[in-house]
Amino acid sequence: MSDFFNQRLRLHQKKMMKYMRYVLNDHFVLVCLFLVGGLGFYYSNLLKELPADFIWGLPIIGVIWFLILPVGHLVTLIEPADTTFILPKERQMEGYLQKGLRYSLVFPMILIALIVGVSMPLYVVSTGYGFNNIVWFALMLWLLKYCHLTILRLACYQETVSKIQQLKLLWYAASLIVIAASLYLTPLAGTGAALLFTLIFSHTTKPGARLLDWEKMADLERSRLYRIYQFINLFTDVPEIEAKVKRRKYLDGLLARITFKQSNTYLYLFMRRALRGSEYSGLYLRLVVIGGILIFTLQDFLYATGVAALLIYLIGFQMIPLYSQFDYISFIQLYPVSQKTKQASLQKMIACLLGIAAFVFAGVALTQLTVVDSLLLFAILIGETALFVWFYVPVRIRKMED
Repeated sequence: MSDFFNQRLRLHQKKMMKYMRYVLNDHFVLVCLFLVGGLGFYYSNLLKELPADFIWGLPIIGVIWFLILPVGHLVTLIEPADTTFILPKERQMEGYLQKGLRYSLVFPMILIALIVGVSMPLYVVSTGYGFNNIVWFALMLWLLKYCHLTILRLACYQETVSKIQQLKLLWYAASLIVIAASLYLTPLAGTGAALLFTLIFSHTTKPGARLLDWEKMADLERSRLYRIYQFINLFTDVPEIEAKVKRRKYLDGLLARITFKQSNTYLYLFMRRALRGSEYSGLYLRLVVIGGILIFTLQDFLYATGVAALLIYLIGFQMIPLYSQFDYISFIQLYPVSQKTKQASLQKMIACLLGIAAFVFAGVALTQLTVVDSLLLFAILIGETALFVWFYVPVRIRKMED
């Protein structure tokens, strides 16, 4: 069964790598580098302004570490058909799940290492200690994450619901105690406590004679993959994300504003699809809300501009697949409407949506920045919208048609 897991893992990684080339495109990487650089500069200046006896440093670090611990779920790669075809191999699945648990540690370990590394300067400023404790902190959090994954592995078995709830409460309490011991006593004490809890959870979460809950495993894996596909869907169209269409009668007034004439045929179709399709309307609202919240927390003009520009790009990029949404409908091909008009309609719709988002971002920025900076931010976002709509969108459409 270990070879079977490795085979599925290779197929899964191959599929993810296919999507990663769309996620990690040149534009997104460039914007991320700009944001990371800006955030690092802002963080560095903030640390210089903190007093030597900053008492809130350790609580902030502890809360951040505690919040990142639940990130990352158990990878089983179980498919719905396995509930029938692999059922005879149930007794051999313990090794399969152990392989999945080990693989599930990879992403959390990287994330924990990054977060601990980023939080160490604040730890040094708050305590006066050096960076040599970083290894103990990372090891402590890795052990706690391993305990969390052992609980998730036990959840794959039948008749474990009440026990899982008890173990999760115990794990949360243990995590708080261990993190507090590491920060307020010594890192070595926290690591020792984490090792002790690891031994306890490893023994407590043994399945024993329990049988696997195949349907639950399949549902959990489906939910895990769906969250990944939702993120990838921010950058490219993902077939695994099923579209949901809702009536939304209260939005009919917006569609009624579109003039009834031949040149607006595709504009009406695109707007109707964007408003009724949850993958477009929901995504647009989520990105606008997230962008507004992020900008509301920023008091630096350059950083706020970078975040707003990134969100404008992501919103516009997600609207481009609308261009081919109706290609499968044969009678639409009979419309006496040129492809040039179709492209212009999509550009007009995207420009409208990005203009609204730019107005919202500038309005939110007004609560933290000066009026001049907010107006300048709005002008920059409108300029980005114009470049995106009139230069980038035609290039993407040509690639889609080719």
